Amino acid sequence: MILRILIFLGLIPAAFAEQTTGSPATFERPGYESPLPYLLEVGTYHNAVSNGYGYWRGADATLWVRKIPRFTPVFQFNSQTRPGVTQQAFSFFSFANWSKNFYTTQGFSYAPERGGISLFASRRFDVRGFYKLPVLQRRLLLTAGVSQFNFQGPVKGQIYSAGFLYYPKRMMIEGNYFINRNQPGNKIGSSASVAVQYGQEGKYWVGTVVGGGKEVYTYIAQTPLEVNLNSVSTQIFLRKWLSRHYGVYVAFDQQTKFGAFTRAGVIGRVFFEF
Repeated sequence: MILRILIFLGLIPAAFAEQTTGSPATFERPGYESPLPYLLEVGTYHNAVSNGYGYWRGADATLWVRKIPRFTPVFQFNSQTRPGVTQQAFSFFSFANWSKNFYTTQGFSYAPERGGISLFASRRFDVRGFYKLPVLQRRLLLTAGVSQFNFQGPVKGQIYSAGFLYYPKRMMIEGNYFINRNQPGNKIGSSASVAVQYGQEGKYWVGTVVGGGKEVYTYIAQTPLEVNLNSVSTQIFLRKWLSRHYGVYVAFDQQTKFGAFTRAGVIGRVFFEF
């Protein structure tokens, strides 16, 4: 029986966090004027991974449609290549403003199977709520969310999250805590992340994200393997507008999964607002 599923579930919380940390979601900052109607961002990422895991690379593209203040749809494409396999994922998520103090993000993604090996969940659904507290001029937000993901066969699970966003002057501080419930075996893992960035929309953002946690899941192979790993990660990033209509995003990140591998990577993107 050949290996059917290749997964690293600990990356899933980080993937969802990227949708709000260091991203154009900063236009939700109190007092910020509406941006240009469209944002297109395209980029690539490259990772060197130790212990024989090889060279991982990929490309992505994101289109934000920001014409309607109360509802912002976002379309995403991601392609990743690891030794012996390439897979694509197609995603849609949106911002929905329900009142001056409450908005949500919600989305789903689909990844066609490639050769019996999964780099992305075949189906994933996410919803997250953001409540702006009346204190501190609504600059403090509480967040909570849930995700459902499905890989091939019996591999599936949920991610529950809680956190906060705080906007002191020209900064944004975000903290998140995740609980992963993974099947088969009803395995429970957890992780947390903290992000800090400084700057101003239309000029630049610079920041860092640090995180860590415990991954617990069943690795599906000829003989199922119970995985229990601790991991830590760090990323630094710069988002710089070169004019009113375009700019660049660069990031460097590092992740250590103790007992498994160390990964060092670079991300580069260009974005256009029109």
